[in-house]
Parts: sequence; structure tokens; C-alpha cells
Amino acid sequence: MNQKEEEESKCREYVDQLNRLAGHERYRYIGHVSELEGKEFPDCLIMDRRMSSELHVECTRFAPDWMTVEKANMQILERRFAYNLGDIGYENYDILLQTRNPFQHPLQKLNRSGVEDLARNVKRFLTDQRPQVGEQSLVKFNLDDFPTYAPLTKTFQFLLLTKLENPEAVSRLDDGFPIVRVGVIGFELAEIDRRLEDTFSKKLRGPGYTADILLIYSDGPLFLLDVPNTVTRLKELAEARNAQQSFKEIWFLAHYWTEDQKLYRVA
Repeated sequence: MNQKEEEESKCREYVDQLNRLAGHERYRYIGHVSELEGKEFPDCLIMDRRMSSELHVECTRFAPDWMTVEKANMQILERRFAYNLGDIGYENYDILLQTRNPFQHPLQKLNRSGVEDLARNVKRFLTDQRPQVGEQSLVKFNLDDFPTYAPLTKTFQFLLLTKLENPEAVSRLDDGFPIVRVGVIGFELAEIDRRLEDTFSKKLRGPGYTADILLIYSDGPLFLLDVPNTVTRLKELAEARNAQQSFKEIWFLAHYWTEDQKLYRVA
């Protein structure tokens, strides 16, 4: 999907979400400006049927490149580790593995053999530590203290075990498997904030330029900075940059649903 096709798809989804909020088919997608006028602008037009007016929508994408791949690999690791750890005495534990050196995004580079190597290494490590863990309810391992367990120690900094108080009430892959979570250290928040500001500011033009709507859409999961915090930060940026001098409305379209919502008004 090229940029024009992606923006058209997101604008159509934006119209669907606007109609959902309005409770009726108030808005209609008209087309891409480059198709309608032969211009190379990344813009769309929609119709407000109630006001009988056309609205000019500018689209901009917020998606740090590492997000989608890294989140997908986190989920793959969580499932593979859980299935691999079902028979060594950790079925009533929550297991958190926290990545090392997040600025290099180590989970982006995983392939199938890398996943299998890590799964075997995690199982070997936890099997060896089972006597030490005993019946403790909370155990934290700094993997710097276990250099012989590569590639585990090259990818992860910490491993945290938490015994479940009510394991029967917890949702998991299947009975007999632990809950495994893979996380990244929170220093990534600064990078996300920079990307948000870049995404927002690149659509602000010089004095005198106006458009009806700026649509900021997320292409990938926001797993370190959640949607409400993203919207809050966008509102701060919009106010700081006097964005409503250029855009009458600013909206954020999330990639995934949060409860029952994907579309959020920024300004």
C-alpha cells in the first residue's frame, strides 16, 4: 500500500468513526485531492451533509518504525516462552522479561532461529534456578549476574517472577502454562515524544495557510505511550504551536480500539 492508498484508507475510516460518533451518516468520503485536481497533495475531501459543505482533510502518519515489528516480536516471544515453560514448575507464576539497551531495539532483529534459541535459554535458566526460587512469591534476577546464559543475557536485563495469588482467576494461553510478558524499558518515551512532535509540526505551514481538518493517524500499536497520553501530548503541542490558526479541527485516529473508541478530538 503506497502513501496515497494508506491515506485514503485512513480517511475513509475517519469518516466511519465520525459517523459513529454522530449516530448517523452525516459525513461522506469524496476522494483524494490528487485524483480530483491532478495535484500531488496528500490530502482528502469529505462532505458534511448536514452543512452541505466540503471539508479539506490533511493526513499525517504517526508510527515510529520500530513499533509494529517490535510489538509483534514481543507477542511471539511471550507465546513461545509460555508454551516452552509449561512443565518445569512455573505454571502459577507471572514471568516478566525486560529488554536490555532499548535504544538499539533488540527485538526488531529476531528471526525464527533467534526465537528458538531464546526459548531454550529461558527454559534452561529457569530450570536451573527452580531450587533457589522455592516457594518465594517475588524473585528478581539481574541477568548481568548470569553471563553464561547467552543469548538470554544479551537480550534481556532483568527477569522478574511473581507468584499468582489466585491463578485460577487469571486468563492465560492454556491451563498448565505460566503467564509470560516481554517488556521494554521506559526510556523509549522520549523517542515517542520526539516522533509525535515531528508528526504534528510537519503539517503546520506558514502564516495564512488553513485547512479544515488535520487527521493524525497511528499505524501500529502504542504500547509504551498509551492512547490517552498520546492525545494529551498532542493537545499540548497543538496549543503550544497555535495549530488552530492552520486547522479548524485536529483529530487522532488510533490503530487499535481502547475500550470502544478509536477516534479522539485533539483541538
